[in-house]
Amino acid sequence: MAGLDAKTFEELWDTWNIRGLIILSLLLQSFLTLFAPLRRPIGDKWFFMIPLWIAYLLADWIAIFVIGLILHAERSHDILVLWAPFLLLHLGGPDTITSFSLEDNEFWIRHLLQLILQVGSTVYVIIQSLPHNKLLLPTLLVLTAGVFKYAERNRAFYVASLDHYGEARFSSLKKFYFEANMNDDSESLLAELTPYGTFRNLVLGPPIHPNRRNFCRRSFLSKTPKVVLEMIEFELSLLYEILHTKFPVINCKIGHILRIICMGCISGALLSFRLITKAKQYRDELEKTEVWVVRVFLNMGCH
Repeated sequence: MAGLDAKTFEELWDTWNIRGLIILSLLLQSFLTLFAPLRRPIGDKWFFMIPLWIAYLLADWIAIFVIGLILHAERSHDILVLWAPFLLLHLGGPDTITSFSLEDNEFWIRHLLQLILQVGSTVYVIIQSLPHNKLLLPTLLVLTAGVFKYAERNRAFYVASLDHYGEARFSSLKKFYFEANMNDDSESLLAELTPYGTFRNLVLGPPIHPNRRNFCRRSFLSKTPKVVLEMIEFELSLLYEILHTKFPVINCKIGHILRIICMGCISGALLSFRLITKAKQYRDELEKTEVWVVRVFLNMGCH
């Protein structure tokens, strides 16, 4: 009886290991997308930070692990191959969190090597499926989007690292962030804000010049406490977005272009996948449940 149970468990694992882990990966990505923005207002409360930290670590680990499972799978059917580039989208992570701590940004070279290895593994999986892969077109489209999204995250690590922190265009980011987060009653605050290069050097970077420091002090003292608190809140919020999210990477001309390309690739992959799987001779080869799971995931990838 025990042997039968062990055999049943092994068969269940062989059938659902990749699918179940992919669903878990998607749930972790959804959790990070929804709850990572709450990190700033909630602060370092243990009941919130511990689950967020675990989800942040598991999200990368599971995606890499599943790509390895696909790479070593004995039988890689077309949909299984499609999962590999889709997991690159997961490794790209949500826009709301890139690093959990400042130290994570310093390992951008390690993340770059990981990007090269995972993209190489995914390409190898796709090559192995040739020339009989009927889902090659949606797979390549998802691969393109996944590479861009993963590279986007690595760029965010690079920009937020201490050695390259000054390369972001802070003046344009400040204006964009202000317009996206402030209401009409706060329009006058933009003119009151201290130069971002001055404020950020109070937290990171070389000490500011005494004349600049005195200028900022006089500027603060000449304002009401409410305005000063609003200025500090704005500057610290912007600092958080630059250090721990994709904000400086996606809010630029190249970032907008890449986002449009990614959305086009995912939309094209969804459309081509639906057209291919509607063909009767091919639909009979696929499990209907798995086809619908892929469609749901591709639809979520468009948002």
